[in-house]
Amino acid sequence: MSITEIKKMLRTLIQYEDSTITHVIPGLIELVYSKGSQGFQLTTLVDGNVSPYNDIDSASEALYIILNPIKEENL
Repeated sequence: MSITEIKKMLRTLIQYEDSTITHVIPGLIELVYSKGSQGFQLTTLVDGNVSPYNDIDSASEALYIILNPIKEENL
């Protein structure tokens, strides 16, 4: 998934701000947008690490890194 596609998805979540919306990729991440906090929360399911993001740019960068890990053979 490209950074542009991720930003588009996050903008769509904000349009539904009357609800709390959760996206889950089983075994990988849980992404929540909350109207109350007007921010995103990203939880990595492997370790339970929870990270808040207040804007689309920082949330999309974090998602991009998780969804497109650098493979060791490319290092």
